[in-house]
Formats: sequence, C-alpha cells, structure tokens
Amino acid sequence: MNDISNEEAILSTNNNDTSTSSITLWEEVAVILSALVGGGRYGLKIRLPHATIMTFLFGSKLSFHEKIKTIAKLATEHATNLAAFACVYKFMLSSLKVLSRSINQGNDTNTIHYGILRQLSKSLLSIIVNGPYYQRKRHITSMTTNPSKPGLPEQPYHAFLAGSVGGYLVWGNYSSINYQLLLYLASRIIIGCIKLAREKGVPPFSWKGLTFNKTYPWAAAGIWGTVMMLFEEYPDVLHPSLKRSMDEIYRFRFGADKSES
Repeated sequence: MNDISNEEAILSTNNNDTSTSSITLWEEVAVILSALVGGGRYGLKIRLPHATIMTFLFGSKLSFHEKIKTIAKLATEHATNLAAFACVYKFMLSSLKVLSRSINQGNDTNTIHYGILRQLSKSLLSIIVNGPYYQRKRHITSMTTNPSKPGLPEQPYHAFLAGSVGGYLVWGNYSSINYQLLLYLASRIIIGCIKLAREKGVPPFSWKGLTFNKTYPWAAAGIWGTVMMLFEEYPDVLHPSLKRSMDEIYRFRFGADKSES
C-alpha cells in the first residue's frame, strides 16, 4: 500500500510540474506579445505628436501631402522599431531562461562522461548562455528554488545579451530616428553609470564634496562651452539637426534672406 501511495504521489507531482511548465510557457508567450503591442503603442504615442510639431515647424518647403506622409513615416518607423525590439528582447530572455535551466539541470544530473569535443561545446554554450562568472554566483541565486517571473531575466547577463541582440537586429540599421535614440540612450547611460559608481563607493564619484548641486554648474559650463566652440570652429562635425537648430539661433539676422544667413 505504501508503494502504491508513493507512486500516486509521484504521478501527482509530475502532473503538477507539467501543468506548471505549460502555464509558464503560455505566460512567457503572453509577455512577448504584450511587449510587441506595448512597444508599438508607446512608439506611436511618443513620435506622432513630436513628428507633427517638428514637421510643420521646419518643413516649410513641403506640401501638406508631403508633411502628412513624413509624419506617418516617422511615427510608423519609431513604433515598428520599438515593437520589434521589445518582442526580440522578451523572446531572447525566454530562450535564455530555457537554455540556462536545461544546461544547469544537465550539469546537476549528468554522470556520463562525454567526449572532449562534446564537453567543450557544452561548456562553451554554458558560457554563452550563463556568462563566464555564473558558477561563482550560483550558490547565491538558485534557479530551481527561485525561478524568475515570466518576462524577467534570470540574471543581469541575460538582459545584456538579449538587449545586445535586439539592438544589433533592430537599431543597428542607421536612420535618423535610430541615431537619435542611440544618442539619447548614450547620455542616459553615462549619467546612470555615474550614479551607480557613486552608490558603489567608486572614487572620485563617491566623494562627499562632489554632490549634484556642486557639479551640475561645472558640467553645464563644460558642455555648453564645448558645443559652442565646435559650432564656431568645426560646425561640420555636429549632427545636422543640431547644426540647423544652432544656425536658426546664432546665424539669424533681421531683414536677411535665409540664403544669406
């Protein structure tokens, strides 16, 4: 009787594991689809009003039909790229999660000695999926006892790898919108890294005298001084949109034709 009850308990556990795995799979798929819709919706919400204002302000040479066509093109490109990147990113996170757990379970349960080439390929795949320092952190974060929620990375390395793949596939194709977003993210990343270095106690960012209120005026002075020097001496190295904006301000003359300014 005890053996029968044990077998029933094992079967019940296996059924629960199977249902849990299927639910997790569908949750991952739902997260990917949600990211696809969310990226497209946010892209339209952000780019449509911006493109409308900028096109009507600076597109004086365009006809009304051309303005509408330009606005639609910019809004569609931004929304499509955000939707594609969000979808690729979430898909990569889910794929890395499945591969990571499969590799880890194989390492825990496998007692067969494979050939050298197969073992090397397995080790290489493990490094690509889990990162080179995963074994050092494994005793801190257990994949079996603390599984991550659907749509979230199991470790920071997965977020970096998934973002890199999505960035190359989606944002790697040059366009004015992609380049603009790249510059936007670069500035935000620099500020974020400085804040992180301060939180981690990395000098000189952690020095108590270097507060935001004290350093901000000097940063503003250096940035504005540099951009004005480049504009006056080397205007061709500046981004065309920035140069056009600065021409509107610093090359404006009352009563002068636009061709002369």
